[in-house]
Amino acid sequence: MLSLFFGGYKMASSLVVNTDTYISLADCDVYLSAQYVSTDAKLTAWNALLDGDCDVYLRQAAAIIDAHPLQGFKALTTQTMGFPRILYTDANYLLNSNVRVLDEGGFYTQPAVPAAVKNEQCELALELAQGTTSQASQRAELQRQGVRSYSIGKLSETLTGASADIVSYKARQMLLPFTGGGFRI
Repeated sequence: MLSLFFGGYKMASSLVVNTDTYISLADCDVYLSAQYVSTDAKLTAWNALLDGDCDVYLRQAAAIIDAHPLQGFKALTTQTMGFPRILYTDANYLLNSNVRVLDEGGFYTQPAVPAAVKNEQCELALELAQGTTSQASQRAELQRQGVRSYSIGKLSETLTGASADIVSYKARQMLLPFTGGGFRI
């Protein structure tokens, strides 16, 4: 587990996987290091944060994921988080899964939290850590407030009005297989 010294005391991540996060801080750091070059400003800013701050962003990202209308339902009624899930499929096909075990009713129980969900949590946390300083975050906040267009001097921009509940396009794409689709009639 990654940790930093703060005021003479060693600060370690306080995240509890499958209780308030889908991924540990150490695993998130590994994922981000594999996805971004070391000179990327977002990664540099992330690495400069205290572990406790990273924990906050990871908890917020997990809460955003769980707040979405997800396909299926929780695999266990006692689990605190939204994943793993029980999903319905009417064929031997299920997105993001090499394991296609169906019971008689066509339901598939995810054996664990999908890697795409963990990766999305990392991407979201990274985006949240950027705060309101990034141009993308400012645009997303304007969209959330209902702004359709704005201008600064001779520059003007018209916003798409697209959903900005997940700031990062990359993160939104990772969650799509678990939020898209419909239901059996």
